[in-house]
Amino acid sequence: MKYIYTIFILSLAISCNIDEVYVDVYDPVQNRIDSMEQRKTDKNIIYSYLDNNNITSYDTTSSGVFYTVIEEGDSILYPEINDILSINIAGYYTNDSIFFTNDTIDLIIFDTNQQSLAENIGYYDPTKYYSPLVYTYNGYGSFFPVVSDHGYLAQLSDFKLSLGKSLSVISEKGKVKILMPSGNAYGELGNNNNPVIPENAVLIFDIELIRIRK
Repeated sequence: MKYIYTIFILSLAISCNIDEVYVDVYDPVQNRIDSMEQRKTDKNIIYSYLDNNNITSYDTTSSGVFYTVIEEGDSILYPEINDILSINIAGYYTNDSIFFTNDTIDLIIFDTNQQSLAENIGYYDPTKYYSPLVYTYNGYGSFFPVVSDHGYLAQLSDFKLSLGKSLSVISEKGKVKILMPSGNAYGELGNNNNPVIPENAVLIFDIELIRIRK
């Protein structure tokens, strides 16, 4: 009996010195639930933004990106395939830590091609080239130069589709707004390259159609 008792004590001592190892196993069900919850959070942010800015008319793409016409423009010319378009753009982001001030949502700008806007908000970078973005319209936004300061736009397929749809219904001097849930942009990983975007960030773009060249 004494021999057996000694073995039990030794076994207990050995087991107490073994560290427990936790392995992170991919769970597709939990991942889907997390994605749905984030999507709900993103949509709540977008709806709050629309409400706070008195935007009642908007549409969505099949992938769930919101877009709305802010100003229809002052021309009878509308974009057609192979037209050369010049646009101004300002991109903003927010995330789950969004906070409200005086019933408005505070956004952080991460991109603009307008020097006056950049200077007014303290975002001006002398190493960047500020000028209208010019590309050939094909119903999408496919022809942004990848190597430019705004080349990241060429990699956001849902943005390009939304841009094509929204620009098709405005004329020169018209303005649109695109609101992208994080899942349509950089998702839970964010973007560590240029531009730097935090994880689970909703992206909001203000776009003005400056000129249409046939």
